[in-house]
Amino acid sequence: MLLQETKIQLSKAVLLRDALTGEPVSSGFRIHSLSGGRIEKKGGGHILFLDVTEPEIEIEVESPVYQSRKICLKPDQGAELEDVLMYPSPAYPRRAGYTAVRGKARPGSILRFHIEDEKGVCRLFGGYKKGEEQISFYIKNRRVGALWYIRKKKETSGIYFALKNIVEDSEVYHLREPLDQDYQIKDTVIYPAQETIADENGEFYILFQDLPQEKCLLYYSNDEAGQEKQGETQIVQAKENYILEED
Repeated sequence: MLLQETKIQLSKAVLLRDALTGEPVSSGFRIHSLSGGRIEKKGGGHILFLDVTEPEIEIEVESPVYQSRKICLKPDQGAELEDVLMYPSPAYPRRAGYTAVRGKARPGSILRFHIEDEKGVCRLFGGYKKGEEQISFYIKNRRVGALWYIRKKKETSGIYFALKNIVEDSEVYHLREPLDQDYQIKDTVIYPAQETIADENGEFYILFQDLPQEKCLLYYSNDEAGQEKQGETQIVQAKENYILEED
C-alpha cells in the first residue's frame, strides 16, 4: 500500500485581541468553526483555521469574561492576519478607576464611542486623500487601538474608522476601509474610540480605562440595520453609567 502525503491547507489566520486594552487574548476562551475544517491555537492569541472548504468561515468565540461572538471571515490562505476583537462583558475584571457604560439597543447593533479629550487628541502627519488605503498620524503614548474617530475641526461631526494589522510599530497604518473624503493636517483631529455589540437581549456594556476628568461628554453612534444614530451623554469617572433607551 502506498502512503500518500497529506497536505494541510491554511484557510485563515486570526489574532484575538482585547477591545479594551488592545492586548492579545491567549487563554480563557473557546473557539469553534461552524464551517468545518480544523482549528490550531498558537501562542499570543493567534488562531489558525485549516482545511475549510466553504466560501466563508463562520466562527463562534465564547468566554466567561468577554461577550460571545459569531463572525464570518473570508478565507485567504493566510495572506493577511485578521484582528478579532473580544468585547468585555459585565463579568470582566473591573479595576479601580475603570468607568462602565451600560444601555439598551436593538439586538446585534454595533455601538461606537469616543471622548473628545484635547490631551489625547491625535494629529495627521500627512494629508489624507479620499480612497487611500493607508493613513499616517501620531498616536500619543504609542497605544495603537483598532478603532478611531476622525473629524474636521470646522465640522460638528465626523466618522469612525478602523485599522488593521495594528501590531505594527509604525506611523503609517492600514485602513480596513478607505475614507470617503480628503483630510488636511491643520484641519483634522483624531480621537481614540471603542465599540461593542448589543447582545441577544439588546443589552450592551463597555469599559473605559481612563477618563480625562471626573465628568466627561461621551459621544456615541448606534448602527442599526445600516442606519446610524448619533448621540451624546455625560458620564462620571469610576462609576457605572447608563444610556437609557430612547422611545
